[in-house]
Amino acid sequence: MNMSKKTEQIYKAIEALEDLKNQISIINQIERAKNAADDKFTAEESHHLENIEFEMGQQIKSLRFWISSLYSFNGKSTSNAKKAASKENGKKGGRPPKEITELRKRSLELDALLDDLRKEKIVTTDYEKEEKLSAEISEYENERTIIEEKLAKWNEERKLI
Repeated sequence: MNMSKKTEQIYKAIEALEDLKNQISIINQIERAKNAADDKFTAEESHHLENIEFEMGQQIKSLRFWISSLYSFNGKSTSNAKKAASKENGKKGGRPPKEITELRKRSLELDALLDDLRKEKIVTTDYEKEEKLSAEISEYENERTIIEEKLAKWNEERKLI
């Protein structure tokens, strides 16, 4: 069977863990048989178990590293379709800067908010509340105007490039 180097390393680490697990199992069986009455390990045997635990920890770290390395490229397709789509998007100017994306999101939020405030203003019977709503509407319309100007400026700059 022809495996990649990473996959081979993963299988080696798994085999080493299984071997260490079997060693611990054998030692535990021997100790139970020897010390059935008081169930205490000698210092040398305890040290040996500690070494096995340490080695298992090292192998587990190795296994985690190789698994994460092996699967780190998932989702990074380089198919011809993706390449073609990327080129087409590039011709259109590519992905806009984060600031522009945030401005577009805020513009949509303001549109929804203004619709709600205008509806609320129409149905309100309280004069003070109507004045407060008018002030809020005016404030949000000013913010939306500023955003639209920034977006228009960005679109113009993009056309010049």
